[in-house]
Amino acid sequence: MIRLSYFIRKRADLSDGDFRALWLERHAALVAGRASALRIRRHVQSLVLPEDPVAQMLQQIYATGGQPYDGVAHFWWKSAEDLEEALTTAEGRQAADALAEDERGFVDFSRSLLGFGMELPQINPPEDIVAKEGTTILKGYYVGNVRSGLSLQAAKFHWITCHGPLAREYQQFLPYRRYIQVHALGLPLAARMREARKGMPEAPSFIGHAEVWADRRDLALATGPEVGQAFQLLSADIHTFVDSAAASVFVAKEYVVVDKPIMVPPLPQPAAHTNLPST
Repeated sequence: MIRLSYFIRKRADLSDGDFRALWLERHAALVAGRASALRIRRHVQSLVLPEDPVAQMLQQIYATGGQPYDGVAHFWWKSAEDLEEALTTAEGRQAADALAEDERGFVDFSRSLLGFGMELPQINPPEDIVAKEGTTILKGYYVGNVRSGLSLQAAKFHWITCHGPLAREYQQFLPYRRYIQVHALGLPLAARMREARKGMPEAPSFIGHAEVWADRRDLALATGPEVGQAFQLLSADIHTFVDSAAASVFVAKEYVVVDKPIMVPPLPQPAAHTNLPST
């Protein structure tokens, strides 16, 4: 499975209401209608809540200074090869061009970011947790670049081998229902997508982003010295490998647009071998 995360900042001439209508309604319908041509298995839009007090609290805890985005679009494919094959067809190329053209009406490409990533779940219970509108569940994001003086490889290694285990060790004190690391992958296909969106910058030091799901009711009850210590340790560790001053932290509500199973019948079968010993 492969995932594209698209961190969107809206055009300055659009109101919040206009952006919401163009993205959550018109563009969502456009994606849904072209999902088969592009072989999209799942598409989720996350609408950022910039004034939410939970976002402000998390920004203080993690001492971040980056500007939040206005929305995040996530796309999943069975594999990078599956997407590549879709883009070799006339129907797939036409669909991709139509989506990029529509985005020009509401996205400020010069201040937005996209990239492919690999999911590494850290706190991942079996139940489906979605921050739907009308519920008390929120989805939180931490989007960052590698700290100066540290290589991308070293930062990713620390993130998965040190920070992930630290979060799991202290999860009994954390108000998070789920925590997933999404490590950036430098796929050439991302550069092609940026080229189709003139003015979108590259992000060579982009490490990826973290996603957490939390219930407002759990957050309200998360008090005490153990909770404070857990957040303090996690925040201090993040500073060792991420440029916190430029990182963006925000919360959002999720809107599921496309949701198809990644694995569909018939299931793949192991290859036959004629030289195996008989039983």
